[in-house]
Amino acid sequence: MSISESRQSTSQNHVATTGERTVNTGRRFTIAGAICAVAALLFLPIILGPIGAVLGFIGYSKGDKAGLWVGIGAIVAAFLGMVLAALVMGDAANR
Repeated sequence: MSISESRQSTSQNHVATTGERTVNTGRRFTIAGAICAVAALLFLPIILGPIGAVLGFIGYSKGDKAGLWVGIGAIVAAFLGMVLAALVMGDAANR
């Protein structure tokens, strides 16, 4: 094995490892965004929904393709959480 072949194989291994780390870093943001999105359905949707969306989109920008869907889902969850809160508060006011 020549020196140039050795450098090339080392360089290829480094790129694969770096790409793997990028996806893992993005996945952490995506998971945190998904947790915020689910929590936004029941607790503080106006706060947790946007936080979940931002975290999902950060995960997407860091290489996790699911982050896009988590960001969109967090926005939807925020709206659903507000509708659910309005229904519960309206029902409680009528009693």
